[in-house]
Amino acid sequence: MKTFSILLFVAIMAGSNLFKTPDVSVATKDLTKSSVSCSTTDTVIVPVTIQSSFSTKYPSATRVIWYQYTPDKTMPADPTAWYYGLDDKDYYVTFNWDNSDYIAWYDNGSWIRSSQRIDDIDIPADVMRSVNTQYPGYKIVDVDLEHDNKQTLYEVKLVKGDSKWNVHYTPTGTVARKKERHLTKYDPQAEMTTDFTTRYPNTTEVVWYRYDPEARVEIYPTDWDYNMDATDYEVRFKMDGTDYAAWYDNGKWVRTESMAMNANNAKLPANINDLLKTQYSGYTVKDVETEQNSTRTVYEIELAKGNEKCKVFYTAEGAIIKKKCKTV
Repeated sequence: MKTFSILLFVAIMAGSNLFKTPDVSVATKDLTKSSVSCSTTDTVIVPVTIQSSFSTKYPSATRVIWYQYTPDKTMPADPTAWYYGLDDKDYYVTFNWDNSDYIAWYDNGSWIRSSQRIDDIDIPADVMRSVNTQYPGYKIVDVDLEHDNKQTLYEVKLVKGDSKWNVHYTPTGTVARKKERHLTKYDPQAEMTTDFTTRYPNTTEVVWYRYDPEARVEIYPTDWDYNMDATDYEVRFKMDGTDYAAWYDNGKWVRTESMAMNANNAKLPANINDLLKTQYSGYTVKDVETEQNSTRTVYEIELAKGNEKCKVFYTAEGAIIKKKCKTV
């Protein structure tokens, strides 16, 4: 169901134009050196002890990028937040491990935490039951599986209207902590409204919001929205009976996603419907969402057949860029 927060598309679509490169100091993987040159004018010096710890814990990691933690690039931290004690002498690293995207954090030279981006079909049944019971009508936009020395938690990010919840669940479905935020309505700039009405002429229930960046410590630097900030905009609207959200960065449209469940596969392009009939014969389409940016349109399709549940990501041309099936 995700978003294309998507998603976790990072591992699949790395190198595509779907994501922007963040303006932070970066060091690419080289575990034999304590200093690695960046593509920028800066150099991130990663202590050998940290690199050794990382390579021991994640020996087959790929697409490894090191960052030096910079507090001024985050939102103000609550003293109760786990990252409150981090400073500019600490490090974090993004990487792919076993086909999942991760961030790992190192404080005073020691590993303290890892966060794995997972798909919503990987949420344990107990956690999903709690989500459905406690947040009916909300859409799951991101799920992170978080590990530290003390516990494992599922961070589920949900949205409904202008309400956003970040809820941390234990594997048994108990709420460990939760936080709600509300988007604030704003009047958009004229250039954006002109682009929007031209791009989407037949819309209803149009509401503009100032973009609400989450704490940067929780956003993967490879995510498409990493460079979005509080000067940018998000617009919610209905079109053909489906809920959508679009984003404008520096006044320019960057992305549109469908926000609500649409199990009517007749709205899919004919070529995608034909592929589903041949590649997933006997499956029922449970959920369809779309994601669009300036370079591609992607259809995220959830299917079910008996106890098997699948999620498949198709390009508009019919190429599969990601798929996953599991027995539930």
